[in-house]
Amino acid sequence: MTVTSSAETQVKTEFNPRLAHLGIFCKDLDAMVEFYCREFGMIISDSGLGKSGKAATKRRGAFLTGDPSEHHQLALIEGRAPETPPTTAQISFLVPNLSELRAFWRHVVKTGIPVQVVKNHGNAWSIYIDDPDGNMIEVYTHSDWYTQQPLGEPLNLEDSEDAILRQTEELVKQDPKARPRTEWMADQAAKLKAARVALAS
Repeated sequence: MTVTSSAETQVKTEFNPRLAHLGIFCKDLDAMVEFYCREFGMIISDSGLGKSGKAATKRRGAFLTGDPSEHHQLALIEGRAPETPPTTAQISFLVPNLSELRAFWRHVVKTGIPVQVVKNHGNAWSIYIDDPDGNMIEVYTHSDWYTQQPLGEPLNLEDSEDAILRQTEELVKQDPKARPRTEWMADQAAKLKAARVALAS
């Protein structure tokens, strides 16, 4: 959409970017590529030697995606020193429902993937695991509720879905600002529309 300022007769273009991908430096590029392809069904779009960073240092890298409309969602680049801690707080993957999240939990237990914590956020249920470089990965699904964040109660995914929903409903009852997710989404849409940036041509 374009708008014209009557005062300046200046055409402005609405600017509405979306977050699309993440690039991270890796200790062990090959292990990271294998992990994300194996555990998350991603594929390699491209890989090779390229120039990265402001210094244009030549490093090996791989571009991974799980979305056919995106060339890559993860850009994995070698170059992180072995002794360095992660610089990302978390990298998050959304699954469509609680049943799929519980299936992933059973897979994690069976395969021995390191688990950091499992949480009920009220507005979502999450499993936090480590990737081969020690980055924390969140696999989560939405609940039907908005609850104020941060909130993270221990969650047992061995419980039945009914039990998990009951636990979540108790968290909702304790939050005076809790409401259905659909209502919260409508409010967020209005706020985003009001915050939208217009760029001068």
